[in-house]
Amino acid sequence: MPLDLTTEAQDDITALRSRIDTIDTEISRLVAERREHSRRIQRIRLDVGGPRTQLSRENEVIGRYTDLLGSAGTALAHLVLTTCRGALPGARRSTADEAAGERRA
Repeated sequence: MPLDLTTEAQDDITALRSRIDTIDTEISRLVAERREHSRRIQRIRLDVGGPRTQLSRENEVIGRYTDLLGSAGTALAHLVLTTCRGALPGARRSTADEAAGERRA
């Protein structure tokens, strides 16, 4: 059953949803930028014979997200880290990753 909202309430919801859409767009842009920096760091490490990731650094990131957002922050940090780390060298990309690559091309 749909809510019977006043015009003012509907306008408020529309404005707030528009702002959320703007924020989501910015979050996506920032995650893409973060991913690029992360991949550059990984490449530098690998080029000098080091490990691809540094778990102590990842734990710092997880701790910051957890401090700010609680258990949801922990889950979000893991998702951000996984997204930005990318697939292991030689690993098969998922269908979603391939589709995203095609959209960027």
